[in-house]
Amino acid sequence: MSREKALKRINEYLAKQPQKVELALTDDLKKLNTTYYRNTDTANSILKGLLSEARKVEAKIDEAIKSANKMDSLTAKVEKTANDLGVNPNNIKELQDAKTAIKDASEYKQILSTIKKFISSI
Repeated sequence: MSREKALKRINEYLAKQPQKVELALTDDLKKLNTTYYRNTDTANSILKGLLSEARKVEAKIDEAIKSANKMDSLTAKVEKTANDLGVNPNNIKELQDAKTAIKDASEYKQILSTIKKFISSI
């Protein structure tokens, strides 16, 4: 085989190679696009569920905080009434539970704030 013929065959072979590489690159892009959209679709679905659950939690915490606020105004009245009757307020279980709930409510106010930020950021 002559040198010119060999060079011609090599050039023909090399001319075909970039096309194979280009096709492989587009196949890689296709696979990556498929992976990207499959994962973002799944993430969006999960995010919708989280948002729904966050709204439910927000409503429950809000309701609990409202109850704690009402308890806060009643505890002083209960303590005064107990003292007027000669009963030690520390022996009233409901009063102690209410004080604990009022204290816990301040922590839930911070949680509620975080949940509201989460909801508004989506």
